[in-house]
Amino acid sequence: MGTVTKLKPKSQTPPRELAGHLIADAERPEHRYLGSPLLEYLTSGALPREALKDYAVLRWAFQAHANPAMMLSHAAFLEGDDVEHLLENAYDEIFRLAGEGDHPGLWVQFAKLLGATDEELTEVARKPLAEVIGFPRTMTHYCRKSAAEGLATWWGDEKQLPEAHGATALALKKYYRLSDETIEYFYEHVRADIEHTEHSLSLFEGYVKDRGDVVRGRRAAAVTLWAWREMHDGILRYLQKKYDF
Repeated sequence: MGTVTKLKPKSQTPPRELAGHLIADAERPEHRYLGSPLLEYLTSGALPREALKDYAVLRWAFQAHANPAMMLSHAAFLEGDDVEHLLENAYDEIFRLAGEGDHPGLWVQFAKLLGATDEELTEVARKPLAEVIGFPRTMTHYCRKSAAEGLATWWGDEKQLPEAHGATALALKKYYRLSDETIEYFYEHVRADIEHTEHSLSLFEGYVKDRGDVVRGRRAAAVTLWAWREMHDGILRYLQKKYDF
């Protein structure tokens, strides 16, 4: 009989390895957006209705500070047509004209229809909770370090947003009887982020070169997911102290 030669499994490429890690890491309980206590209160209808306006006001600081540096810093590491993806993402997030689904405008609409005033929104943007401002600053930090870290940061965050925002929209409609106009921000994010994540993942092939990129990208995404949850935990701590629930 001839000798049977065992075939060695094909080594996984760095882009695929990073993608696999990010998908698995996002399922860890401490990283799950829908598992954050504030979203659990919201999606179950347990958040006091009077706290909804404060939630909208406090979280506005993130949207107010979602600036071009956060959106576009990692464009410096990309080449050719790949930069177009970032520009389109930035357009969807912060550059759309008023009335055309611009995300900051939709959050202001959400807050104002819940009773927030211009003065309240201006003040919280000027003096945000530390946990809230920490999230956009975390994303900006990693987007300025390397292509792998910037892409992993954005993909890790946006991968979970359609699920989180979709569930929030359904709960706001079901339990709090909010109109479609009031919660359009959440609908728009579900539509936009599904497309963004599909394209961002394809970019890994060109910019995740070695194990160092895998390790740095995985760390960037994990810290970003922690910062998102900490932003919402900080808001929840404020609301619980104010409304005693």
